[in-house]
Amino acid sequence: MDTTTKNSFSGSSIPFKYEEYLGPLLFESYAMDLAKRVNETSPSNILEIACGTGRLTNQLLKEIPNAQITATDINSAMLNVAKDIVKDQKNITWEIADAMSLPFHDEHFDCVTAQFGVMFYPDKIKAHKEALRVLKEGGTYIFNSWNKMEENRFIHLVKELMEEYFPADPPSFYNLPFSYFEPAIISAELEEAGFRYIKTSLVKVNGYSKNAKSAAIGLLEGTPIYASIIEKDESLLPVIINNLSGKLADLYGKEDLSVPLQAIVTTAKKK
Repeated sequence: MDTTTKNSFSGSSIPFKYEEYLGPLLFESYAMDLAKRVNETSPSNILEIACGTGRLTNQLLKEIPNAQITATDINSAMLNVAKDIVKDQKNITWEIADAMSLPFHDEHFDCVTAQFGVMFYPDKIKAHKEALRVLKEGGTYIFNSWNKMEENRFIHLVKELMEEYFPADPPSFYNLPFSYFEPAIISAELEEAGFRYIKTSLVKVNGYSKNAKSAAIGLLEGTPIYASIIEKDESLLPVIINNLSGKLADLYGKEDLSVPLQAIVTTAKKK
């Protein structure tokens, strides 16, 4: 995550709306999937990078209650929300950390995992090398990243609305998290970093929202796109939220939304 994105996620309300609205919509189902995959490696010492508001952290605690978990994020505001949300903290160490310069000794962890964080790394190969460095021999690196935006229709709706309301210079935040989906590129960068036995899988799940309005608020006020909209024309924010809410309701229903999601899950070994 670069400095601009880091600071944008630190807005006074963004971390809370990110957790409340986007947690169940975007992250919970994939956190459950990723935690099960981590558990299959039988780790006793786990490093979680880019833990955000702690969705994956909670699932790791449920799946692997006896493991030691070091949960990190570069963003202190997000980390503070995670500390408040994660209830059972006896096996957790919290730390602010940059994925490209991890403050840990070599060969320290059995497993390194990251949920939807790798897309934000300015230098992905450097970050992958850091993950390799802190892994023990035979350790596993497991992360997920979004499939392309066109396969996640609800996000593409946001892109279309940004282009409609701001045709000269549409806010483009969502281009970044939906930019790391090519298995060949992911595998090549991991190989360059030194990983072996690399596997990528397309994983489809559903995300959930209590209603279309909540989903729209999360998508427009729970990420750095919020600051871009406010900077351009604050008066348009409620208009765009209502428009997006209507489009989401047309696709998925007005209440109790179940939204199809697609992401790439990658595993690699240090050998």
